[in-house]
Amino acid sequence: MKFFSTWWRNVREVFGDRSDPHRVHLLADWYWKGMLLVAFVIVASVFTYGLFNLTRILSGLSVALDTSAPPPPALNHAQLDATVAAFDARKAAFEALKANRSATVKDPSI
Repeated sequence: MKFFSTWWRNVREVFGDRSDPHRVHLLADWYWKGMLLVAFVIVASVFTYGLFNLTRILSGLSVALDTSAPPPPALNHAQLDATVAAFDARKAAFEALKANRSATVKDPSI
């Protein structure tokens, strides 16, 4: 208990006499130690968070796969045909716009 009362008295003296260079040095030292503490807490938190996620992912890899059902097909031909048709429609629209340039639309780079 005596440690905290001594520490609090020192804090009051430092803040009370901030014009003294020695006291300013103590304030700068406390600030530096505080910044180091904050940086350490941040690094430790990031490390702990990363370790937690790594263990969660690694534990998920050890789960046995369900092989009773057949896998879904890798390629859906209907979706592929719809995508190709959409690209063809965009290409046709681009070619039509390129062939029939309108004078009302100005180039924004000019």
